Parts: sequence; structure tokens; C-alpha cells
Amino acid sequence: MDKLLRRVRMAEGQVVRRNRRRGRILLAQAKTLRRDDMQPIQGEARHAISNARIARRDEWEKKDLKPNYDVSKTDEHTNYWGSMSSHRARLATPLTPEQKKARCAWAGGEKYLCLAPGDRVVVTEGPFKGTIAPIAEIERDTMTLELKNELRVNVTIPEHILPPKTKPVQVLSSRVPISAVRLVHPLPDASGRIRDVVIRELKPVNIYHDRPTRRCSFGRVVPGENVLIPWPRVEPKKREEHPSDTLRIDVEERTFVPTLLRSPMPATVVNELRNAYSIFRTRHTPEYIAAKEAEEAEKRQKKKNADSMLLPVQEFNRKQRELRRARGQPVLSEEMLEKIGEVIARNKRAGGSPPATSGGGGGVEQIQSAVAQLSLGSDVSAASETKTPENQPQPSS
Repeated sequence: MDKLLRRVRMAEGQVVRRNRRRGRILLAQAKTLRRDDMQPIQGEARHAISNARIARRDEWEKKDLKPNYDVSKTDEHTNYWGSMSSHRARLATPLTPEQKKARCAWAGGEKYLCLAPGDRVVVTEGPFKGTIAPIAEIERDTMTLELKNELRVNVTIPEHILPPKTKPVQVLSSRVPISAVRLVHPLPDASGRIRDVVIRELKPVNIYHDRPTRRCSFGRVVPGENVLIPWPRVEPKKREEHPSDTLRIDVEERTFVPTLLRSPMPATVVNELRNAYSIFRTRHTPEYIAAKEAEEAEKRQKKKNADSMLLPVQEFNRKQRELRRARGQPVLSEEMLEKIGEVIARNKRAGGSPPATSGGGGGVEQIQSAVAQLSLGSDVSAASETKTPENQPQPSS
């Protein structure tokens, strides 16, 4: 089982690394696509600015002799004079999550956007600065909005989608980013008079998630002023009824009542959903665990059997080790101690110390003290030298 768990951990780590590598690749691809989409729009904008500078200079210097640029001829970006591409007018360039968050930061954020179709807003940036109009549509993918009957621009329609007998330049409603508008709402001033006020910032309040319908409702308030801004009125949608429609009584009828007396699905379906052969599986049946443990026991038994197959030299070495282990640690006899004492006395005599006289029973004690001196250190040796045995003869005075 340890091998299975180790295999699961390795598989999970591989998946994490693979997803991380795939995420980096997708991020690079999205970045390349955004750059490819932005390059033609930026080139078109630079070309329009350059043409406007040239036209302004010609009008200033040549007066009535200025050239007529409004001719039926397209520029290098296939746009007629005074028009732009539909891609540039609709601001259809994809954005990163950070750019989306920055565009709608003043309106409560991307998740709880405090703007809705029907709100009156004022444009604060761009060529349409100062325009006040209600919102017609909000595009959440690019965080842009379209105003009703405003922000009209001339757009060049590509030839491959242009209907026959139609002018190539059409009037189209352009879009503005949410960061370039502010909400306009009537509020009372200090004197009590109600007038339109430009609201710089909005925040969501009283957020409520309805689980049955999976809808989220919240209010919007002006931070610092504690002023609740109502939502615009939305006209109810008219639903047409047809003979083939399902009746509401049939829709709300409960056709399945769960019970604990039976499983919600057959056992075979459960096995198919759990994927019994998945490499990430960690919950196994008792039969599978018992089979794996039997396999491991068989492998251990085979390893033990392999240990029993030894060469003659290996068998001899093993027996010798067993004999030494049975004898235990060796014990010093009195004869060995006397021999060791003689060697120690000889070494001391060679070093200049006076020889010690050997007696019957005191010699063994001296040898033992000498052994203790060698094993314990100088403190024990000094203590043993100051002590005089009782049966040792005293020097005559």
C-alpha cells in the first residue's frame, strides 16, 4: 500500500507541474494575442493623428488652396477619410484581469458592478467629453458600455461583409470604457434643492445570494455620504405563450423523493463514476487491500528465501558470528591480570619509577588498581598510590 500511496503522490505532483507549465504557456499565448490585436488599432490611431496634424497645418498655411482629402480612396488601413475601423470603435480588444479590475474600480469592482442599463452617466475623457446619456448596454468582457443615441462615429465597413448597393462608410455607436464615465444622479444639495450630481465612487452594500435561483442582489451607496442610490427601473419582459409550453404545475411537481432505504444509483454506476482504475485513487476496497498485502508478504518471503541460499564461505562466517555472539564478552582471569601487572611494572621501571614488591594476595590488588588507573585516569591512580595495603610489609625505621 505504501507503494500505491507513493505512486498517487507522484501522479498528483506531475499533474500540478503540468498544469503550472500549461498555465504559463496559455498566459504567454494570451499576451501574444492581445499584442497582435492592439498593434493594428495603435497603428491606425497613430496614422489618424498624423493625418490630422497634416490637415491642420495645410488648413493654416494654404487656406483655400488646401487639398481635398475627402475622396473615395482608402488609406493604408483600408479606412476612408474621417472614418475608423469597427474594431477600434467598439473597443473589442481583450483585457487582462488586472486591466478589467482597474477599469471598474470606481464602480464597485468587476464582481459587484454598481452600474446597470438605464443609469445616466457623463463621459469624462475622450472626444465626447461632457456627454450625458443613459446606458444602453454593458459589455463585461471588455468593461465597456454603449450610450443610447450618442457617441456616433463614421465606420468603414469591410468589403467582404458590405451588402450590395450600400455605402462603405456607416454611422455606428462607439463604446467607451467604464473608467471614462461617472454616474449622474439627482440628489438634494445643502439648500434642499434637487439637482444632478456627478458621483465619483460607488460601493456595493447588503450583498445577498439566493441559492434556489442562484441570483445575487445588492445595493449601491456613495462611500462617505451614506447615500443609497436606487437602481433604474427595468421594464418586465413580455413572454409569449405557446401551446407547446410546459405548464408551471408540471414544472414544479416533484417526481423524485430521495430515501435512505435504497442507494441513489446502482453500485456499478458508482464504480464507473469513481473510476476504479484511476491513478489518483486513494480509497480502495478491503479485498483490493488484502490482495496487495498478500503480494507484499509474498515478496518478503521470497527475499527471506533468497537469504537462505548462501555460499559455503558465507555459511561459515555466519556460524562464526553466531558462536562469538553466544560466548559473550571475554572475562579476565587472575593469571591474565598478573601478566598485565608485570607488563605495567616493567613499563614503570623503564620510565624511572621504583619497582613495586609483589606479595601473595596484595599483588592481585595492585594489578587491579593498575588496571583501574589505566581505565579511569590520574585521579584514581593518585588515590591508589596514597593507600597502603594492610598486609604489605612496612619499611623498618
